Amino acid sequence: MTACGQQEQEACGLSSPAVAQQEVGSVSPASTCAVQEPGEEAEPDTVLQVGSEVFRVDRQQLAGVSPYFRALFYGGGRESTEEQIEIRGVGLAEFRALMGFVQTSRLPLDRQNVLGILETADFLQLEKARMLCCKFLERELHLSNCLGMMAYAWQLGCLELYRAARGVALTHLPALACEEDFLYLSKESVADLLSSDDLFLPREDLAFEVILRWATVDPSREADFLELAGHVRPECLTLSYLGELLASVKGSDPRARLICKLDAQPPPRWTALGSAPRGSVVVTGGYFLDEVVWYSVDWVHVFLCAEGRWVEGPPLLKSRHSHCAVGRGEELFVLGGSMDAGPVADVERLLMGEPSWRSCSPMVRAVERAAAVSMGPCIYVACGLDENGDVYSGIQRYHVLTDQWDVVSYSPLPRYDLLATVLNGALYLFGGKALRLDVETDEWTVLEEVCLDRKFYTGCSAVSGQVYLLGERRGNRALPNMVLLDPYTDTCMEIEEALPCPLPIHGCVTIPWGEKKPSFSSDGECRMKPI
Repeated sequence: MTACGQQEQEACGLSSPAVAQQEVGSVSPASTCAVQEPGEEAEPDTVLQVGSEVFRVDRQQLAGVSPYFRALFYGGGRESTEEQIEIRGVGLAEFRALMGFVQTSRLPLDRQNVLGILETADFLQLEKARMLCCKFLERELHLSNCLGMMAYAWQLGCLELYRAARGVALTHLPALACEEDFLYLSKESVADLLSSDDLFLPREDLAFEVILRWATVDPSREADFLELAGHVRPECLTLSYLGELLASVKGSDPRARLICKLDAQPPPRWTALGSAPRGSVVVTGGYFLDEVVWYSVDWVHVFLCAEGRWVEGPPLLKSRHSHCAVGRGEELFVLGGSMDAGPVADVERLLMGEPSWRSCSPMVRAVERAAAVSMGPCIYVACGLDENGDVYSGIQRYHVLTDQWDVVSYSPLPRYDLLATVLNGALYLFGGKALRLDVETDEWTVLEEVCLDRKFYTGCSAVSGQVYLLGERRGNRALPNMVLLDPYTDTCMEIEEALPCPLPIHGCVTIPWGEKKPSFSSDGECRMKPI
């Protein structure tokens, strides 16, 4: 075990000049596990030697955080009785950093040292340090390094990092195919990406283009091309693309030979396209102006995307506005918000198609104008205004299966009227500033993006590895604009597509549907009153 080499750094896209050193140590007390609390002085009883440097350590403290040291000190071997032990196969700088982490729970990481510290932590079985390194690498993920990071994470058994890197590849595959690293992937690796249920492609034409680009690099890949083409749905290829493709290929073009081969031997796996997924947009509650009086409403309106019509859903148990709405599978949750008397902590849930809502455990703190998002088995509610009109900085977490609440972190820049979304296992908050939270390690990162600084939006969603922010607020009005943020391609810009119109405050969530259809009764007309 040695310090990470230049080749591995290049594979992971970390060979550029070091970024500002980040000291990772904002770990919540619940997540420090067996790491000794700062201020508790351990009495050294053993000397560890790495190269020419010695470290005075406490056996019990190290054994409590590392199975490696537990076996070394108490496994019955020769080292169990020795007062000075030489540790071989680790780098001195990495070992020094990790011994400091055991004492202080703080780990200074940058692009130059993170891989070496990760490999040393993996060798010494320091799981907490290993996780912090993986989270650092997740924040460094980019289109240019995701394939190298996938291979590196798989080699070390860092499954969360592997999934995050693979997620970037699956949501950016057409652009990734233009990277040199992609051309050296094995047939199995390309097939694995093309066959994933999480693959995002705006058009099926792009899947065929990806395969053509990979196959034309090496003439020996002809047979592989036929197999990979089986992952393309031919009935979804557009006529315009096919026409342009056939017009562009010439006799000497490598693609011409592949297309002739495909025409002669079409893949047996080419099958008809399944039914398209359905979806519904649900608008819950709101603030209604009845001539001269504003009041909260319990209305629920559902837009059936497949049928292009609005229907009425079951009314909320409590009228509210300025609340949060979150979709999980075919369930919808409404959290907090404000009634006419003020903020409430009440939570309701609805299984789409059922006739009524059900009450859940209330939030830890009643808030309105907060942000909420679903991640894993939990729902997170970020900040907001409490019953006193003060900004609440807590990140409240709801465990859906156990119907319980807790507070997992506190925002360094608490605000209300935030938006929240999830990208590759991290929580993103937008409003005034853009923030990223790694929930597992309680680490906050500020995203320095000019187009997001000191700006507030009315809508936000993560789709296929990208974040869309909709309807910028300016004073008492909202603009019908839309901003695209892609942290994996260094993209943050306003795009041409705009909202049909600015929208007022309300809860809005998209819920995916399978074959099941909602059973709400309706005459097919939209009964929503103007707000």
